Parts: sequence; structure tokens; C-alpha cells
Amino acid sequence: MKNVNDILDEELNKLKISKTEREILIEEFEWQWEDFLDDEGPKPPAEKIRKFIKEFLKENAKEEKPKRQSQKESEQIDCIIRALKHDRQHLSIKDMSELLIKNGLKKGASFQNLYKWLPEELKEYCVEKDADGKYFYNNTYAEQNKIVQEIDKTEFSEAQKKEQISIISSFLDSIKDSPVYEKAKKFLTKEEAKLKSFGNTNSANYSRILFMGAPVADIKNEIWDKIYKAMGTNAVLQIEYTPEGKTKSETYKVQPYQLIFDNGIWDLWAYCLRQKHEGRRLFNLSRISRVGILEFEKKFFLPKNYSFKNYVVGNFGCFNDEKPQVYKIKFSKNSYAWSYSKNRIWGAKQTIEECDDGYILSFEASQFMPILRWILGWGKDVVPLEPAELIKSWKDTVHEMAEQSV
Repeated sequence: MKNVNDILDEELNKLKISKTEREILIEEFEWQWEDFLDDEGPKPPAEKIRKFIKEFLKENAKEEKPKRQSQKESEQIDCIIRALKHDRQHLSIKDMSELLIKNGLKKGASFQNLYKWLPEELKEYCVEKDADGKYFYNNTYAEQNKIVQEIDKTEFSEAQKKEQISIISSFLDSIKDSPVYEKAKKFLTKEEAKLKSFGNTNSANYSRILFMGAPVADIKNEIWDKIYKAMGTNAVLQIEYTPEGKTKSETYKVQPYQLIFDNGIWDLWAYCLRQKHEGRRLFNLSRISRVGILEFEKKFFLPKNYSFKNYVVGNFGCFNDEKPQVYKIKFSKNSYAWSYSKNRIWGAKQTIEECDDGYILSFEASQFMPILRWILGWGKDVVPLEPAELIKSWKDTVHEMAEQSV
């Protein structure tokens, strides 16, 4: 007698779906299968199982439909994609109509006709709508789509899947008190259960790979959820925020770009709309006391190079003073500070120069404060040589510490 997995495989093989879609269906089926067993008992007959599977797939499967573009429509789409992808234009349906007429493809190019079929077709070409209702080629989505397609082609054994899940789970434990932990852990638990239900796998002990993390700052779920929701729709936020060094909160209106986790702390990378503070900046989530989504504000358009990584120079965590400068730092020979630092990249254009009593590390960065704290943390084994403001801040701090110790 065929078991449920065999019947499910048979029915899935009849469908024209991608590997990713197949895995999503299997995962969803397992949860509905438990409900089915609760209703029908532990050993339902094969006929009922097949009927249940067919009904499940009919309701949930999304088969790939063959494209039925006419020659005329294909030429029109090619013309539009060239303008969106290569010329980086943002076009409304009306703009597209005018473009086609201009290029001699006016048959069926009226606004009314294009509106009926074109938006749905453009989705297949990584085209999305911006905040003004115009269509644009999303290069980031296109790159992600390529990666997904490559993943679809990759075959993993059950043992390999279990190994990968175990390693990811171990990494996740390093941010156990973070707001993302519960959702991610729930997903991994489901994946592990799925592997067990499909047979035994290698029982190698992958828990011997351990990731150590810093203590995680406490973030209210309400604050996290609203920021995360706003990022999904490009909605503007209003936040109550207490800047560093102040005791009273202030109101800011921001466009949320990115949530960044660094050394136990979550930061929001956003475009601040407040007068005198306008521009890209970081907000520490633990200093945000209230968040509101401005539902009636116009949605913002996420810039192509929105990521924090595109603006910061240096590898000293989530900090950016937007002032790249050259740093020169001297390390004592045979010190632990040097053995720790010498094989890492700390900034752009990094060089190492040996001198009589040590080594001089030079690099470019836009992270003054974390560099100052890093140097102070090494004590007498590390001394700043450039820039002048770093030397002054280092000396002033050392003198203050010496005075406090008396």
C-alpha cells in the first residue's frame, strides 16, 4: 500500500511547478495533513488520502502558465523593457503607449488596450511600480531572482539539508533575545520536522559548531513589528526618539530603509525628514519609545543604493560619520593587539608598514568614534598617529581616566 508521501509525489509530478513552489506546497501540506489526521483518524484509507491531496493541490498549487504573446505584443514588450532596463526610465502606461507609437509599434498601443494586459506581463520581467505609480526595472529583484533560479537547480540530500539547518540554528541561537529569533526559529523547527517525517538522516552532531554573540538590547515587539511592516510597504514612520546624550525624547518623521544588527544592538537606517536633521541617519531601536505608521502619507520610493553598506567606509560596525579620512595607528611588536589585528581588513586602501618598535596600520574609514573606542580598548599597545583630532581625543580620554583613578 502506498504511503502519503508516495501519493503526494505522484500528484505533484503531474503539475508544472518550480522546485521552490514544490517545497512550499510540501511544507504547507504537512501542517494541513495533521489536521486531516485529527478528523479522519491515524489510518485513513488511500482513496481518502488521494482525494484530500488533490483538493489541497487544487486550492494551493499555482501552475506555471505558458505565455501566449503575439508577435506584436512581444515586440512591444521588448521595446518597453529596453527603456526600463537599459535607459533606467520610470514609465506610466500612458508613457509606454507614447513610446510604442514613437517607435512604430502603434497597433494595439492605446492606453486602454495596454492597461488590459501589459501590467501582468511586466511582472515576468522584474518590473515593479514606484510610489508615483510608474513602472521601473528592479535590478535588485532581478539579481535575487537569478539566485533563486540557481537554488532551484541545486539538489541537496536530506543529510545535507539537516546539516545546513543545524548550522543556521546554532547561528540563530547567538541572537536568541532578538525580535527576529522566534519567527526564524519556528521556521527552522518546521524544516527539521519535515526532514524527520521524510525518513532518517545522518545523525552527526552539528551542535559542535557554536556562534557566540554579544548581549542583545531589549526591543519592544510593538516597535519592531511596526517598523518591519512599514519597510514592507515603504510607509513613512513617526517615531519618538531620545538622541544619545539627551534625556527627553524628540519627534522624527522618517523613511525606514533597513534594520541592522550589530554586536547586540539593532539600528534603523532611515532617511530623516525632520528640518535641520534631514538626511540619512541611524536610530538605535532601544532608544525609540513610540512608533506610528503614517498611513495617509504618500509612500516613498526606495532608492537603488539605499543599503547602509553603500554609505559607510570601514569595518567598525554600525556607525557612520559621513567623513572618510585616513587613519594611521601604531601597534607594539609581539603584542596580542597586533596578532589579533594584522590579518583583518579594517578599512579601505589598507596598508601595513613595519617600523623599529612595531607596525603602522593605515586605512581609510568614516567611523571616528568606534575607531577611538577600539584604540582605547587596547591600552598601551596601540597609539594613534593620524588624524590630529583622533590623537587629541585619545590623549584627552586617557588623561581623564588617569585623573578618575586617583
